[in-house]
Amino acid sequence: MAKTQFDFANASRLVEVRDLCKWFPLKRTIADSIARRPVRYVKAVDHVTLDIFRGECLGLVGESGCGKSTLARTIIRLYRPTGGEILLDGTDIANMSDRELRPLRPKMQMVFQDPYSSLNPRMSVRSILSELLLYHGIVPREKVNDRVIELMGMCGLSADYADRYPGEFSGGQQQRVGIARALALQPEFIIADEPVSALDVSIQAQIINLLGDLQEQLGLTILFISHDLRVVRHITHRVAVMYLGNVMELGPTEELFTHPLHPYTLVLTKAAPVMNPLNRTREYAIEGETPSPIHMPSGCRFHPRCTRCAEICRKEAPPLREAAPGRFVACHRPLEAGT
Repeated sequence: MAKTQFDFANASRLVEVRDLCKWFPLKRTIADSIARRPVRYVKAVDHVTLDIFRGECLGLVGESGCGKSTLARTIIRLYRPTGGEILLDGTDIANMSDRELRPLRPKMQMVFQDPYSSLNPRMSVRSILSELLLYHGIVPREKVNDRVIELMGMCGLSADYADRYPGEFSGGQQQRVGIARALALQPEFIIADEPVSALDVSIQAQIINLLGDLQEQLGLTILFISHDLRVVRHITHRVAVMYLGNVMELGPTEELFTHPLHPYTLVLTKAAPVMNPLNRTREYAIEGETPSPIHMPSGCRFHPRCTRCAEICRKEAPPLREAAPGRFVACHRPLEAGT
Protein backbone atom coordinates (compact mmCIF):
# COMPACT_ATOMS: atom_id res chain seq x y z
CA MET A 1 0.00 0.00 0.00
CA ALA A 2 1.38 3.40 -0.97
CA LYS A 3 1.82 6.09 1.67
CA THR A 4 -0.72 8.87 2.13
CA GLN A 5 0.06 12.57 2.42
CA PHE A 6 1.08 13.67 5.90
CA ASP A 7 0.29 17.06 7.41
CA PHE A 8 3.44 17.92 9.38
CA ALA A 9 2.23 21.46 10.11
CA ASN A 10 -0.59 20.22 12.34
CA ALA A 11 1.09 17.08 13.70
CA SER A 12 2.38 16.76 17.26
CA ARG A 13 5.64 15.09 18.25
CA LEU A 14 5.27 11.65 19.79
CA VAL A 15 8.98 10.80 20.13
CA GLU A 16 11.71 13.40 20.64
CA VAL A 17 15.34 12.31 20.71
CA ARG A 18 17.77 14.90 22.03
CA ASP A 19 21.57 14.50 21.86
CA LEU A 20 21.24 10.74 22.31
CA CYS A 21 24.38 8.64 22.79
CA LYS A 22 24.97 4.92 23.15
CA TRP A 23 28.62 4.00 23.66
CA PHE A 24 29.83 0.45 24.25
CA PRO A 25 33.03 0.17 26.33
CA LEU A 26 35.72 -2.10 24.96
CA LYS A 27 37.13 -4.87 27.12
CA ARG A 28 40.35 -3.74 28.78
CA THR A 29 43.47 -5.89 28.38
CA ILE A 30 46.23 -6.44 30.93
CA ALA A 31 48.45 -4.14 28.86
CA ASP A 32 45.79 -1.40 29.02
CA SER A 33 45.64 -1.70 32.80
CA ILE A 34 49.44 -1.64 33.21
CA ALA A 35 49.76 1.38 30.92
CA ARG A 36 46.71 3.00 32.57
CA ARG A 37 45.16 3.72 29.21
CA PRO A 38 41.70 5.30 29.34
CA VAL A 39 38.66 3.18 28.51
CA ARG A 40 37.89 3.15 24.79
CA TYR A 41 34.36 3.09 23.41
CA VAL A 42 32.51 2.06 20.27
CA LYS A 43 30.34 5.11 19.67
CA ALA A 44 27.46 3.31 17.96
CA VAL A 45 25.09 6.27 18.45
CA ASP A 46 26.74 9.62 19.00
CA HIS A 47 24.73 12.77 19.75
CA VAL A 48 21.67 12.02 17.61
CA THR A 49 18.75 14.46 17.58
CA LEU A 50 15.48 13.85 15.72
CA ASP A 51 11.69 14.03 16.11
CA ILE A 52 9.06 11.48 15.12
CA PHE A 53 5.61 12.93 14.57
CA ARG A 54 2.43 11.22 15.70
CA GLY A 55 1.01 9.15 12.83
CA GLU A 56 4.01 9.35 10.50
CA CYS A 57 6.29 6.64 9.13
CA LEU A 58 9.92 7.72 9.46
CA GLY A 59 12.51 5.75 7.50
CA LEU A 60 16.01 5.14 8.85
CA VAL A 61 18.66 4.14 6.30
CA GLY A 62 22.42 3.77 6.07
CA GLU A 63 25.20 1.25 5.53
CA SER A 64 25.50 -1.85 7.71
CA GLY A 65 27.08 -1.00 11.04
CA CYS A 66 26.11 2.68 10.99
CA GLY A 67 24.07 2.40 14.19
CA LYS A 68 20.47 2.11 12.92
CA SER A 69 19.45 -0.87 15.04
CA THR A 70 21.35 0.43 18.07
CA LEU A 71 19.52 3.74 17.80
CA ALA A 72 16.18 1.92 17.56
CA ARG A 73 16.90 -0.33 20.54
CA THR A 74 18.06 2.66 22.58
CA ILE A 75 14.94 4.68 21.75
CA ILE A 76 12.72 1.82 22.86
CA ARG A 77 14.95 1.33 25.92
CA LEU A 78 16.19 -2.17 25.21
CA TYR A 79 19.55 -0.44 25.73
CA ARG A 80 20.16 2.13 28.44
CA PRO A 81 21.51 5.29 26.78
CA THR A 82 24.94 6.65 27.66
CA GLY A 83 23.60 10.20 27.48
CA GLY A 84 20.86 12.39 26.08
CA GLU A 85 17.07 12.44 26.32
CA ILE A 86 14.27 10.28 24.92
CA LEU A 87 10.88 11.95 25.25
CA LEU A 88 7.86 9.69 24.71
CA ASP A 89 4.75 11.85 24.56
CA GLY A 90 6.59 14.46 26.64
CA THR A 91 7.96 12.04 29.26
CA ASP A 92 11.72 11.51 29.45
CA ILE A 93 12.30 7.74 29.58
CA ALA A 94 16.08 7.80 29.06
CA ASN A 95 17.03 7.18 32.69
CA MET A 96 13.94 5.41 33.98
CA SER A 97 14.30 2.15 35.86
CA ASP A 98 12.64 -1.02 34.59
CA ARG A 99 9.92 -0.59 37.21
CA GLU A 100 9.21 2.98 36.10
CA LEU A 101 9.17 1.92 32.45
CA ARG A 102 6.69 -0.91 32.92
CA PRO A 103 3.51 1.25 32.61
CA LEU A 104 4.93 2.86 29.44
CA ARG A 105 5.97 -0.37 27.70
CA PRO A 106 2.55 -0.92 26.03
CA LYS A 107 2.93 2.43 24.23
CA MET A 108 6.03 1.30 22.31
CA GLN A 109 6.67 -2.04 20.69
CA MET A 110 9.14 -3.56 18.23
CA VAL A 111 8.98 -5.85 15.20
CA PHE A 112 12.32 -7.64 14.87
CA GLN A 113 14.36 -8.56 11.79
CA ASP A 114 14.41 -12.31 12.41
CA PRO A 115 10.87 -13.37 13.34
CA TYR A 116 11.77 -16.92 14.37
CA SER A 117 14.45 -15.99 16.90
CA SER A 118 12.17 -13.35 18.42
CA LEU A 119 9.40 -15.89 19.15
CA ASN A 120 9.48 -18.50 21.90
CA PRO A 121 9.56 -21.85 20.04
CA ARG A 122 7.90 -23.63 23.01
CA MET A 123 4.84 -21.39 23.08
CA SER A 124 1.89 -21.51 20.70
CA VAL A 125 0.58 -18.36 19.07
CA ARG A 126 -2.32 -18.35 21.49
CA SER A 127 0.06 -18.52 24.47
CA ILE A 128 2.38 -15.82 23.09
CA LEU A 129 -0.44 -13.34 22.63
CA SER A 130 -2.41 -14.31 25.72
CA GLU A 131 0.59 -13.83 27.99
CA LEU A 132 0.91 -10.18 26.96
CA LEU A 133 -2.79 -9.46 27.26
CA LEU A 134 -3.01 -10.97 30.73
CA TYR A 135 0.21 -9.51 32.12
CA HIS A 136 -0.68 -5.95 31.13
CA GLY A 137 -4.42 -6.32 31.76
CA ILE A 138 -5.37 -5.19 28.26
CA VAL A 139 -8.65 -7.13 28.26
CA PRO A 140 -10.54 -9.17 30.92
CA ARG A 141 -9.47 -12.80 31.22
CA GLU A 142 -12.72 -14.10 29.71
CA LYS A 143 -12.17 -12.01 26.57
CA VAL A 144 -8.50 -12.88 26.01
CA ASN A 145 -9.19 -15.65 23.52
CA ASP A 146 -11.49 -13.43 21.45
CA ARG A 147 -8.81 -10.74 21.36
CA VAL A 148 -6.18 -13.29 20.26
CA ILE A 149 -8.37 -14.36 17.33
CA GLU A 150 -9.02 -10.71 16.46
CA LEU A 151 -5.30 -9.89 16.43
CA MET A 152 -4.55 -12.88 14.22
CA GLY A 153 -7.28 -11.83 11.79
CA MET A 154 -5.90 -8.29 11.63
CA CYS A 155 -2.52 -9.72 10.59
CA GLY A 156 -3.90 -12.16 8.00
CA LEU A 157 -3.65 -15.34 10.07
CA SER A 158 -6.41 -17.92 10.29
CA ALA A 159 -7.91 -18.66 13.71
CA ASP A 160 -7.09 -22.33 13.05
CA TYR A 161 -3.40 -21.47 13.51
CA ALA A 162 -3.80 -20.29 17.11
CA ASP A 163 -2.48 -23.52 18.64
CA ARG A 164 0.46 -23.90 16.26
CA TYR A 165 4.04 -23.22 17.28
CA PRO A 166 6.47 -20.81 15.54
CA GLY A 167 8.39 -23.67 13.91
CA GLU A 168 5.25 -24.75 12.07
CA PHE A 169 4.96 -21.44 10.19
CA SER A 170 6.71 -20.03 7.14
CA GLY A 171 8.90 -16.95 7.52
CA GLY A 172 6.15 -14.62 6.38
CA GLN A 173 3.65 -16.16 8.78
CA GLN A 174 6.15 -15.90 11.63
CA GLN A 175 6.55 -12.20 10.92
CA ARG A 176 2.77 -11.80 10.96
CA VAL A 177 2.80 -13.37 14.42
CA GLY A 178 5.50 -10.89 15.41
CA ILE A 179 3.36 -8.00 14.17
CA ALA A 180 0.31 -9.36 16.01
CA ARG A 181 2.40 -9.55 19.19
CA ALA A 182 3.46 -5.92 18.73
CA LEU A 183 -0.17 -4.84 18.25
CA ALA A 184 -1.45 -6.82 21.25
CA LEU A 185 -0.70 -4.01 23.69
CA GLN A 186 -2.37 -1.35 21.52
CA PRO A 187 0.84 0.68 21.09
CA GLU A 188 1.13 4.19 19.72
CA PHE A 189 4.70 3.74 18.48
CA ILE A 190 6.20 0.75 16.64
CA ILE A 191 9.81 0.23 15.56
CA ALA A 192 10.11 -2.09 12.56
CA ASP A 193 13.77 -3.15 12.41
CA GLU A 194 14.27 -4.48 8.87
CA PRO A 195 11.07 -6.55 9.16
CA VAL A 196 11.24 -7.97 5.62
CA SER A 197 14.97 -8.46 4.98
CA ALA A 198 14.82 -12.19 5.85
CA LEU A 199 11.78 -12.87 3.63
CA ASP A 200 11.27 -13.73 -0.03
CA VAL A 201 10.51 -10.81 -2.34
CA SER A 202 6.87 -11.79 -2.88
CA ILE A 203 6.32 -12.13 0.87
CA GLN A 204 8.09 -8.82 1.49
CA ALA A 205 5.41 -6.99 -0.48
CA GLN A 206 2.65 -8.62 1.59
CA ILE A 207 4.24 -7.63 4.90
CA ILE A 208 4.92 -4.08 3.72
CA ASN A 209 1.30 -3.70 2.59
CA LEU A 210 0.12 -5.14 5.91
CA LEU A 211 2.16 -2.59 7.88
CA GLY A 212 0.84 0.23 5.70
CA ASP A 213 -2.77 -0.88 6.14
CA LEU A 214 -2.37 -1.25 9.91
CA GLN A 215 -0.80 2.17 10.23
CA GLU A 216 -3.70 3.77 8.39
CA GLN A 217 -6.36 1.82 10.32
CA LEU A 218 -4.86 2.24 13.80
CA GLY A 219 -3.09 5.59 13.43
CA LEU A 220 0.28 4.09 14.34
CA THR A 221 3.58 5.94 14.42
CA ILE A 222 6.33 3.83 12.82
CA LEU A 223 10.11 4.02 12.72
CA PHE A 224 10.97 1.84 9.71
CA ILE A 225 14.56 0.61 9.34
CA SER A 226 15.63 -0.91 6.04
CA HIS A 227 18.45 -1.33 3.54
CA ASP A 228 15.98 -1.46 0.66
CA LEU A 229 15.66 2.15 -0.45
CA ARG A 230 12.83 1.29 -2.83
CA VAL A 231 10.70 0.07 0.06
CA VAL A 232 11.65 3.10 2.16
CA ARG A 233 10.66 5.45 -0.65
CA HIS A 234 7.36 3.61 -1.10
CA ILE A 235 6.00 3.74 2.46
CA THR A 236 7.77 6.46 4.50
CA HIS A 237 6.90 10.14 4.89
CA ARG A 238 10.39 11.24 5.94
CA VAL A 239 13.85 9.65 5.89
CA ALA A 240 16.82 9.98 8.23
CA VAL A 241 20.22 8.98 6.80
CA MET A 242 22.79 7.64 9.29
CA TYR A 243 26.54 7.27 8.95
CA LEU A 244 28.90 6.13 11.74
CA GLY A 245 26.47 6.92 14.53
CA ASN A 246 25.39 10.34 13.26
CA VAL A 247 22.33 11.54 11.34
CA MET A 248 23.71 13.14 8.18
CA GLU A 249 20.43 14.21 6.55
CA LEU A 250 16.75 14.28 7.43
CA GLY A 251 13.83 15.37 5.30
CA PRO A 252 10.65 14.48 3.39
CA THR A 253 11.11 11.26 1.45
CA GLU A 254 10.50 12.46 -2.09
CA GLU A 255 12.58 15.61 -1.66
CA LEU A 256 15.45 13.66 -0.14
CA PHE A 257 15.49 11.06 -2.93
CA THR A 258 15.01 13.62 -5.70
CA HIS A 259 17.33 16.36 -4.41
CA PRO A 260 19.72 15.04 -1.74
CA LEU A 261 21.74 17.69 0.10
CA HIS A 262 24.47 15.54 1.67
CA PRO A 263 27.10 13.89 -0.57
CA TYR A 264 26.62 10.61 1.31
CA THR A 265 22.87 10.66 0.67
CA LEU A 266 23.51 11.25 -3.02
CA VAL A 267 25.83 8.25 -3.25
CA LEU A 268 23.50 6.08 -1.18
CA THR A 269 20.45 6.79 -3.33
CA LYS A 270 22.41 6.28 -6.56
CA ALA A 271 24.02 3.03 -5.41
CA ALA A 272 20.82 0.98 -5.64
CA PRO A 273 21.05 -1.98 -8.08
CA VAL A 274 20.19 -1.20 -11.69
CA MET A 275 17.40 -3.40 -13.03
CA ASN A 276 18.49 -3.06 -16.69
CA PRO A 277 20.86 -6.01 -17.43
CA LEU A 278 22.44 -4.02 -20.28
CA ASN A 279 23.47 -1.20 -17.93
CA ARG A 280 25.86 -2.42 -15.26
CA THR A 281 27.76 0.83 -14.80
CA ARG A 282 27.13 3.16 -11.88
CA GLU A 283 27.50 6.90 -12.04
CA TYR A 284 28.27 7.15 -8.33
CA ALA A 285 30.32 5.02 -5.98
CA ILE A 286 31.69 5.48 -2.48
CA GLU A 287 35.46 5.41 -2.41
CA GLY A 288 37.39 3.76 0.41
CA GLU A 289 36.32 1.78 3.45
CA THR A 290 34.15 2.86 6.37
CA PRO A 291 36.41 4.18 9.18
CA SER A 292 36.62 2.26 12.44
CA PRO A 293 33.91 3.23 14.96
CA ILE A 294 36.63 3.01 17.63
CA HIS A 295 38.97 5.49 15.93
CA MET A 296 36.64 8.09 14.50
CA PRO A 297 38.08 10.57 11.98
CA SER A 298 38.32 14.16 13.09
CA GLY A 299 35.83 16.70 11.79
CA CYS A 300 33.10 15.34 9.55
CA ARG A 301 32.99 11.56 9.78
CA PHE A 302 32.37 11.21 6.06
CA HIS A 303 35.28 13.41 4.96
CA PRO A 304 37.77 10.54 4.23
CA ARG A 305 35.38 9.25 1.55
CA CYS A 306 33.86 12.54 0.36
CA THR A 307 34.74 14.06 -3.03
CA ARG A 308 33.69 17.53 -1.80
CA CYS A 309 35.96 17.49 1.25
CA ALA A 310 37.54 20.82 2.22
CA GLU A 311 39.91 21.80 5.03
CA ILE A 312 37.07 22.75 7.36
CA CYS A 313 35.58 19.27 6.91
CA ARG A 314 38.74 17.71 8.34
CA LYS A 315 38.79 20.00 11.39
CA GLU A 316 35.19 20.71 12.42
CA ALA A 317 32.24 18.35 12.76
CA PRO A 318 29.23 19.95 11.06
CA PRO A 319 26.06 20.22 13.18
CA LEU A 320 22.71 19.01 11.88
CA ARG A 321 21.10 22.26 10.77
CA GLU A 322 17.98 23.23 8.85
CA ALA A 323 19.10 24.05 5.31
CA ALA A 324 15.53 24.52 4.00
CA PRO A 325 12.06 24.17 5.54
CA GLY A 326 11.88 20.60 6.81
CA ARG A 327 15.32 19.72 5.37
CA PHE A 328 18.17 19.09 7.81
CA VAL A 329 21.75 18.32 6.81
CA ALA A 330 25.08 17.90 8.63
CA CYS A 331 27.50 19.20 6.00
CA HIS A 332 29.77 22.22 5.59
CA ARG A 333 29.34 22.12 1.80
CA PRO A 334 25.84 20.73 1.10
CA LEU A 335 24.79 20.03 -2.45
CA GLU A 336 22.55 22.42 -4.30
CA ALA A 337 19.00 21.27 -4.99
CA GLY A 338 18.95 19.43 -8.31
CA THR A 339 22.67 18.54 -8.22
